[in-house]
Amino acid sequence: METPLEKAHKIDIPFLAYTKELGIAQESQKKTIETARALLRWAKLYHEQQFIGLPSYWLEDITPPHIDKRGVDKFVQVDEIFKITSQRIGKSNLALWRDQAMACMLFLSGARASAAATLPIKAVHLNDEHPCIEQKPELGVRTKNGKAATTYLHIIPDLLDFVRGWDEFVRANFPDDHLWYSPMHQEWGEQSTKVLVPGKNRHHALGKRLRIISAMNQLPYKSPHQYRHGYAIFGLERCQTMEQYHALSRNMMHNNIAITDQVYVHLEVQERGRILSGIYANPVMKPDSDLSAFILKLGKEDIQEALRLIANRLVSL
Repeated sequence: METPLEKAHKIDIPFLAYTKELGIAQESQKKTIETARALLRWAKLYHEQQFIGLPSYWLEDITPPHIDKRGVDKFVQVDEIFKITSQRIGKSNLALWRDQAMACMLFLSGARASAAATLPIKAVHLNDEHPCIEQKPELGVRTKNGKAATTYLHIIPDLLDFVRGWDEFVRANFPDDHLWYSPMHQEWGEQSTKVLVPGKNRHHALGKRLRIISAMNQLPYKSPHQYRHGYAIFGLERCQTMEQYHALSRNMMHNNIAITDQVYVHLEVQERGRILSGIYANPVMKPDSDLSAFILKLGKEDIQEALRLIANRLVSL
């Protein structure tokens, strides 16, 4: 505000304390602090005279809070989705049927709430050989950082069939540029498919509706993002090769596999413990003397080719 950037260190309230008072998520606090520190580092480097009074030690003390990744321990499990879809509501309550279908879609696709809530009907392809959705801003889909991608769904037949039921209904009653998670017209307790202009905060409405169907099925409420975590963990538990792991990471629209690993790595701690606890009982692997002798004779180019062949073989196993 009234304090120039070069005198930021004179503000009484520490920046970390200020960001905590904003009431924003921990991840947002972290990004805010990292961005502020990057800006001030740049200013001190490229505008040295103006920022000569800004202490370097103070700048380095602007450190983001530690983010407890255990928050993603709360995730939707596939059994919960089956319970949500066990009640065949159908046309008797269009809004609840839509909410059930969206709960399935969130779990099957791993899409963020803002993207799922703004998908047009034409961006959903459930009858393709590999069912997918087009998360593309040019179609009106609100994605994180404006990224565009075609992402694929988990193939869980019963859940896919449930989602297809809603998909067929919206295609029969709305134009293809209308929202797949369509608003329902209600008048005197009756619901109809009158085309309505959706609100700008459909993803907030989605969270509220998920709370309703959770209570209806006597399940603890879980946010749309916890459905995304459920998608990730369902996939990670079933990945058997690095190729599958990479595909899952890209399907979540992560910039690289390291992001997937950072977010979800702690979830495999117990599984890793189970695996390692049984290693002591395994027999000691004795080297094959013939194979060792053969490898030692190989030249550099032959070794590189052998490694390539072995890697391809491992992927195909």
